[in-house]
Amino acid sequence: MHNKNKSSIFSLLITLSLGLTANSALADPVLEYKLALADDGKSYEVWMKPSVTPKPNISLTGQLTLKVPHAAKFKPLNVVAGVEGADWIEASRVDAPKEDPEHDYISFSYIGAQGNSAQNYPWVADEELLVFSFANEKGCVNGLSIMQDNDPFNIPNNSQQTNPGNQFTNLGWGAVGENNFKGVYGASPKCLKK
Repeated sequence: MHNKNKSSIFSLLITLSLGLTANSALADPVLEYKLALADDGKSYEVWMKPSVTPKPNISLTGQLTLKVPHAAKFKPLNVVAGVEGADWIEASRVDAPKEDPEHDYISFSYIGAQGNSAQNYPWVADEELLVFSFANEKGCVNGLSIMQDNDPFNIPNNSQQTNPGNQFTNLGWGAVGENNFKGVYGASPKCLKK
């Protein structure tokens, strides 16, 4: 019986090791973010596109940071999930930090499946997915973008002691605590001429 327990533990360790090795092979960032103008010409849409279908598909956390012109006094309204129950909220805001006083930084956080919803994002490799949409209190504003990794405010120990970086974690793309955010794709949205 003693040898049987050792054998079972050894088999379990081998299985876990192989599973972690398979997951670590996908630890490279795989999820891109895009900001677009909605068909109404007034509101904005956040799209995401993975390069790999996650297995298992378990989305844990996410953050997206918008960079907006400070002079616009941008105020997000009507944040609506693209997948019912997989919600995002405005989580933090920094106006005109000393690293870039011409811009404000607004971070949205993924709060996961809520209420009766067991929905997760139906991620499929190389397919765009509408994640959430929102409007601005004063309508469309030019110069809105998703903050880039090399943004002057996206540094450790910035003047506001915040973490504005973009982030997403799904267990099918890597381990807990890994950031699956790869980068931004698509051009910044332009307001329609009246």
